[in-house]
Amino acid sequence: MRRIAQETINRVLEEVDIFDVISQYVDLKKRGRNYFGLSPFRSETKPSFSVAPEKNMWYDFGSGQGGNAIQFLIEYEKISFSEAIRSLAEKHSIEIIEVGNEQQSNLYDQLYEIHNLAYLFFSNNLKSSAGKKASKYLNDRFFDKAIIEKFNIGFASDSWDLLYKELNQKFDEEVIEKSGLFSSGKKGFLDRFRNRIMFPFYSPSGKVIGFSGRSLSDKEDVKYLNSPETLLFQKSKVFYGSYQTMPEIRKKNYVLLVEGQTDFLRLYEKGFKNVLATSGTAFSTKHANALAKYTNRVILTYDSDNAGVNAAIRTGYILLQNGFEVRVIDLGDGLDPDDYFKLKENSILTFQELIKTAFHPINYIINKKNIHSLGASDKSKFLNECIEEIKLVDDVIIRNDLIKRLSDELGVIENEVIGRFAELKSNRRYNKKNEKDKKNQIKHYDSKSDKAQFEILKLFIHNQKLSKDISLSLFDNKLCYNIVKTIIDNSNRYKNVAQLLEYLGNAPEERNLVALLAVDVPDKENELNILSDCIETLENQKIKNKISKLRNQIRIIEESGEIASEEMVLDLIALQKKTSK
Repeated sequence: MRRIAQETINRVLEEVDIFDVISQYVDLKKRGRNYFGLSPFRSETKPSFSVAPEKNMWYDFGSGQGGNAIQFLIEYEKISFSEAIRSLAEKHSIEIIEVGNEQQSNLYDQLYEIHNLAYLFFSNNLKSSAGKKASKYLNDRFFDKAIIEKFNIGFASDSWDLLYKELNQKFDEEVIEKSGLFSSGKKGFLDRFRNRIMFPFYSPSGKVIGFSGRSLSDKEDVKYLNSPETLLFQKSKVFYGSYQTMPEIRKKNYVLLVEGQTDFLRLYEKGFKNVLATSGTAFSTKHANALAKYTNRVILTYDSDNAGVNAAIRTGYILLQNGFEVRVIDLGDGLDPDDYFKLKENSILTFQELIKTAFHPINYIINKKNIHSLGASDKSKFLNECIEEIKLVDDVIIRNDLIKRLSDELGVIENEVIGRFAELKSNRRYNKKNEKDKKNQIKHYDSKSDKAQFEILKLFIHNQKLSKDISLSLFDNKLCYNIVKTIIDNSNRYKNVAQLLEYLGNAPEERNLVALLAVDVPDKENELNILSDCIETLENQKIKNKISKLRNQIRIIEESGEIASEEMVLDLIALQKKTSK
């Protein structure tokens, strides 16, 4: 058997959390910053076996043994070093490189190098005359120089191939292609990121592994563009800012989870340094597994518009189903965390109060969806939807707490909720038709905008040609956006839905949604009319969102003692006229 390359060993020790490994064999209890349990190597009655997640190490005080995750498996399983590495690598989807395969090993080194050079290129661009527009945007958003330098924010020029020309002589075509920094066109490679403020992502050891670019053009459909899946960058495992904030998250034992980079930066700037951003990626079980390495307590701090509310609900359920303690902050008035601090009545103290009074997910859903105003039939349907989600919670204590809370909030006798829980369970087991009907419901997406987006997505799944001229800016539901973008980007590469699934990567929620919509065939004769109606609905909603945002901006200006510009007022009037037509 060939020797495993050091690159693989480094990745295992960097990406595999020792707590996850050892907790499968030892019952660990937290004591201070570390965890303790009975030694797995000898008999004892008092815990003297310690695990330090921050150091990724373990130590047995009784025997004097210690080491990393690899050594633990060697000692416990009585296996070889190579077998331990292979076991951990396979469980955590880490590619195994063997010595002798110099090309593969060298590829990783070059991918790290090309990302580092790209980061330096973007950083220098921001400081140059070409980056004046980007610098102005950051200044207008009140981000100071210290924050920009702390997170190495840069700028990709509005050019087709500046980065490519900078790097193409230093790397061969395979590295260029697999870096994710470029796209392939008819005339060769083109820069993937153009006219965008660049936010780098880091590995746990501090190496640049990918980017997210924020467009500076209002005409660009894709506001935020992330690096694609590469050997280094796996979107379902990566959070923006993790390298800088994980120590603080472990220290405080909870995380403020936001949607975007600017929200992340604003909270960090205000002193809330236990924060992470999902950066436009739909939250998945893999995100939850990655987050569990550092804390089991999450406070969702998503945008308070319709898309943000739905994302918070969806993420809250996923976290609960993975054993997390979850709370949700409601910023109100359609605000996001960045906008929140622009209002003069808001401060660090008021945000701290929001953290203290954050909603339980069940209370949040009932409040934001106005469940108490619904009729009995709709309330009953909502109860069933919640039960379907709660049934996926494995932890019996969490599950029972959710049932009790649901009962109290809806004013339904707890035994009735438990009875319905059992009834729905038996229906799933014995009634195949009912099971199919339940699976075909898309839960909690009840707004006109969401329904229109799902209807368009369904049309595209069954007829990809319809997606040819669609504007991605219509989609604010992240699940729909990600799938529609995948359909558009790969329209000539797949021939059926089964093949489409392979282009979605490792996002189970996206794959499940495509599979769900694929079984519901739309009316072929009316698909163009359906598409037209749905686009009209979304365009109207887009105008309403612009009105809401403009009103907030005017309110912020007026509360600061100034007068909104005539241009802003005229824009508001023009938008209001469009909605009245």
